[in-house]
Amino acid sequence: MSEPPAKRKKTILDFFKKNRCDQDQQKAKTDKNKMADEKTNFPIESAADGVKVPSSKALPATHQTDKNKMAEQKNNTSGRNASFSVKLPSRTPAPQQTTSNAGSSTGSYKGATSFSGPSSVAECIHGENSNMSQTMPMECDSPQLFSDSERSDMQNAGADSEEHEMNIPTRKPSERKQDCVFRGTPISKLNRSPGCLERLQPLVSTNSHTVLFKAPFQYNGKPPDPFPSSFKDRWDNDHVRMPCSNFNEYPVKGKDGKQTVRRRWDMITEVLLCEIPGPYELEEVILTYNSRYSDRWDFKTLHNFFTTEIDEKERQHFFSKTLKEMVRLALNLPNLCTQPIPLLKKGRSRSVTFSQQQISCLLANAFFCTFPRRNARQKTSEYSNYPSINFNSLFDGEPDPKKLEKLRCIMNYFRRVTTTVPTGTVTFVRQTVEKCPEWHKLDTSLRGLHVSAEGTIEDDGLGMLQVDFANKYLGGGVLGQGCVQEEIRFLICPEMIVSRLITECLEKNECLIMKGCERFSDYDGYARTFRWKENYEDKTPRDNWGRLCTDVVAIDALIFHGTARQFKSHSVVRELDKAYCGFMNPVVKDAKHLPAVCTGNWGCGAFGGDRQLKALIQLIAAAQAKRDVCYFTFDDKNLRDDLFRIHNYLTQVNPIGISNIMTLIAQYERNVVSKFFRQKRLSLYEYIIKVFDGSLENTDSEPDSPADFSQSSQEGINAESVHGKTKDPLDF
Repeated sequence: MSEPPAKRKKTILDFFKKNRCDQDQQKAKTDKNKMADEKTNFPIESAADGVKVPSSKALPATHQTDKNKMAEQKNNTSGRNASFSVKLPSRTPAPQQTTSNAGSSTGSYKGATSFSGPSSVAECIHGENSNMSQTMPMECDSPQLFSDSERSDMQNAGADSEEHEMNIPTRKPSERKQDCVFRGTPISKLNRSPGCLERLQPLVSTNSHTVLFKAPFQYNGKPPDPFPSSFKDRWDNDHVRMPCSNFNEYPVKGKDGKQTVRRRWDMITEVLLCEIPGPYELEEVILTYNSRYSDRWDFKTLHNFFTTEIDEKERQHFFSKTLKEMVRLALNLPNLCTQPIPLLKKGRSRSVTFSQQQISCLLANAFFCTFPRRNARQKTSEYSNYPSINFNSLFDGEPDPKKLEKLRCIMNYFRRVTTTVPTGTVTFVRQTVEKCPEWHKLDTSLRGLHVSAEGTIEDDGLGMLQVDFANKYLGGGVLGQGCVQEEIRFLICPEMIVSRLITECLEKNECLIMKGCERFSDYDGYARTFRWKENYEDKTPRDNWGRLCTDVVAIDALIFHGTARQFKSHSVVRELDKAYCGFMNPVVKDAKHLPAVCTGNWGCGAFGGDRQLKALIQLIAAAQAKRDVCYFTFDDKNLRDDLFRIHNYLTQVNPIGISNIMTLIAQYERNVVSKFFRQKRLSLYEYIIKVFDGSLENTDSEPDSPADFSQSSQEGINAESVHGKTKDPLDF
């Protein structure tokens, strides 16, 4: 096993520690002058660089105070004498701004993977055959104060962190058994693909659908052939800037002291073909062509994984076999991904289809952190509106159990794809809905529902449209600290991570549908207890385009830090629009050809959503999209029963359409949520029942003894038997 370097690289933590030390020294100096300072009206402050702020002697007379006020002010501000203030970058990403030197060009390049490189990392980086003894930073990759994982966590506003003080589970839901208790329609009666789908025509490229291999194509059990035959370079704002592009250059300074520019792909090829015996050499290789970040990326998690987390046998196998195959796969990029890869930019519906082999090549490059211009995360950087793709943020930082388990998932994926070449295809569809329904005017009734407390979307939603509880930056904190529903799905199906390479952050009327991503791992736990369990063999059938019949739709919910705002009309409509965008199919109009939606507590937990409201919103959106719903409540038996009862009440006992349900939600917000904000109050479902059964006598105050919702619903209260006829929800 390799040994760590003798000299430890400085990290951002060292920066703060140094300044704390400087602050303590400055405070000591300040204390020596305390008597002199007391003669002034304003204490001397020490800045980060040790420069003193002018004392109150230089202030206008209006700032002079008496001795008592001076003493009070001194007590209030004395803590500032030892404070250290850093102006942090904005936590909210700004709209995309491209760099001024973003040119557009096309060319042809045939990559060669038979390059014979030096025999060791040291020879690669410091040997006589190399002119990379001193690497100059690139202008396009500006430094960042925060790592990609920290930035992702900030963008999520805590949404992908299980320490968000929300009701986030810490274990995987119970496994669904043959005799599990469910409510509603049997799961076997729900539409599933491929059985409910019409046969697809041969796959071809169109103006809105780019196929990155030879087409027309029909799956024959073999990997598709890349198309065109040689690499076509396109370096512009509408396509992925490829590591192997001729325009991807890097300024370097040789031993003669002269500065020159090298083709970065040559540098990448040269060092990756070195012998890499351990994690420290792997770090050194990656930093060779990312030298600007040599003092910011610390690779502590990567080091710990290989030196502590796994045994010697696993480590030897990875560095002697798997890593070498990953290098070969990554360097085959110009031969596998020969066509320019379009970016899925906001405001436009567009699809891209990859072969699984191409995706494995792209992910190998992400592992080695080769994608240009994807490390800078400032508001003005070109890809500020895109998630990170290079894996440095997964390698970085103090070892964390979640990150170590994430690495196990990633390593299992690469072990699989470097052993056996995957043969299928995967499609990513960015879907934009220009005009959403006017929800308050719809008479559509709710459709079928299967609801169970046991089971998970990924295990039991076979053939259905499976919901990813997404962040608007796809994958959320999958390459950082996040480890809830979306991150876990991306880890067990790593091909989804490629969506981060091509997908700009989602707008309120957009979603991303991932068709055909294979599952490679099984897991246990959830959030901080997440654990890689074992290898998983995905036996899902394929369609005739070679895609597994697994469609996953990423829809991002709003983040709420309380109850009241989410019941406001504009919030409800926004969530309805987002869910409808994910559930609707603009091509298929017949409900019998639409698989059911498989979902759960979308927008709850870390995002703070009300479970009853979010479940009802999804039922409404699915009804308008002509789909039934399969709902897993994450072991919440009360929600299982309550959701079935309200669904049965609104479809069988007292049938009403979407417009009337919207009215009831608005009435609930006005009569209950707003008036009893900090008190225990009726739930949404209780309120709806009470409106119709007549027990909601006074909406100005909460009933003293509200009827038990579960009991009344179990008995199947019929509004017609109580009032003689169904009461209009508007008439109260």
